[in-house]
Amino acid sequence: MPPPTTSPIHHSLPLTLIVATTPIRVASAHAHDETRLGIGLNGTLPWPRIKTDMSFFARVTSHPPQKGTTNAIIMGRKTYDSVPKSLRPLGKRISVVISRDTTGSVSEGVRKELEAKKAKMAAKAAEEGKEKVEEPGQDTDAIVMPSLDAALKELEGMEGLGKIFVIGGAEIYGAALRDASDGLKLHGRPVRVVMTNVIRKPEGGEEVPFECDTFWPLDSMDNVSGWRSVGSEELSEWVGEEVTWEWKREGECEVQMVGFERLG
Repeated sequence: MPPPTTSPIHHSLPLTLIVATTPIRVASAHAHDETRLGIGLNGTLPWPRIKTDMSFFARVTSHPPQKGTTNAIIMGRKTYDSVPKSLRPLGKRISVVISRDTTGSVSEGVRKELEAKKAKMAAKAAEEGKEKVEEPGQDTDAIVMPSLDAALKELEGMEGLGKIFVIGGAEIYGAALRDASDGLKLHGRPVRVVMTNVIRKPEGGEEVPFECDTFWPLDSMDNVSGWRSVGSEELSEWVGEEVTWEWKREGECEVQMVGFERLG
């Protein structure tokens, strides 16, 4: 990997949607059933905890493009609520929660959890005899905004902003992808997708599909639909660590990391 740049961070850095999906066969009006990409079930992930994917997500979203900057993660309120309460808001990142309730219970709840998180971090730092647990410039923060557009405008006014990730759920992914397809490029940012493919395949057995009730907004991501698939070397540059296309097994699951970029 090349050494980190020391030049200023520009707002033209890509907007990256990071997601884990699994193929689901669904009934279709056509002659054959269609395959869609499932992303959720009952407000959470369709599969049990997959450490490989969760640690990848944590590393990629928290690793800033250079020292002194902090990445932001944009999510819907339901996605925020799906994070274990003990981890909310996620550390070393700016959590942006999209909700129409910017002054009521949602905003108040996020504020209280942020205060509790900072108090816990301060107590840990005092116990370890350190002034600060976080790296310089990597702050833990959380705000509530009414829309994706408002969130981007708010973030772009922040000093020390690093990368911006959209982490779900389906409505927020859909909003970002609609803006990308309309050619708006979301405030001048190219749009990328870092996707973890997940399948359930018991050792020596056939693939067993997961049950899903929430799906990735796009049915295809190819040149015809305005996307290009990137190689493992380019994907590694995007995420800041070496990534291969090989499938990795964990329990009954296999995962693979891939990347796409919006054309034009």
